[in-house]
Formats: sequence, structure tokens, C-alpha cells
Amino acid sequence: MATSRMTTRSTRPETEERPQEVPPSMEKKLDRMLAALTEANRKAEMAHDAVRSLREEVAEVRRDNVRLEGLLASEARSEQRGDDDGEDQQEAERHYAPAREETSTREEQQSRTRPPLPEAESGRQRLEG
Repeated sequence: MATSRMTTRSTRPETEERPQEVPPSMEKKLDRMLAALTEANRKAEMAHDAVRSLREEVAEVRRDNVRLEGLLASEARSEQRGDDDGEDQQEAERHYAPAREETSTREEQQSRTRPPLPEAESGRQRLEG
């Protein structure tokens, strides 16, 4: 069975197939619309560039913040080490200061309770002792 070719005829009148002239009022309106679309496209591209620039700036600020936070943390650790050293020194002074005070207090008490020996007697005691 052979396929038959059917031709269909357009229901449109032939005048519509040929380009029609656009009325001048419509042409002006289309020109204004094209200009408005061109301007809108230009503004959209500018906005896109601005957004991209802002994203890059935000990324740079975030990198700077991370770097600065690292520096602050490092500085805080250094200060804490310095504070710890100072605290250790103060603690050592507090720990050893009473021992020094006790020693000097004992020496003072001994010197008060025992009168100083004259040199001749002290030499004799050394020989006898």
C-alpha cells in the first residue's frame, strides 16, 4: 500500500503570508519597547556585575577576618603565657617568701634571747666545744 500525500491548504488568507507594513504608531511603540528592554538588560548586567563584585568583597573580608582572628588568638595565647609566667613568679615568691621570713624571724629571736659573746669568750668556747 503506497502512502498518499495529502496536501492541506492554509486557512489563512494569502495576504497574511506576505509581510505586512507595520503602522507608524506601532513601529514607534516597538522601538520604545526595544529601547526599554535594551536599557533593562544593561541595568541587569550592571547589577549582576555589582553583585559579583560584592560577593568577591565579602569573600575577601571573610578571609581577612579569619586571618585577624588567628592573629588575635595568637596574641591572646602569648599574653596568657606572659600572664602565666607572671602568676608563676608571683606564686613562687609567695611560696618562698614565708620561708625567708621564718628564717629571718628565727635569727632575730635567737639574737634577742642570747646576748652576743665577746670575742675572747667566743674563742674559748670554740676551743672547748
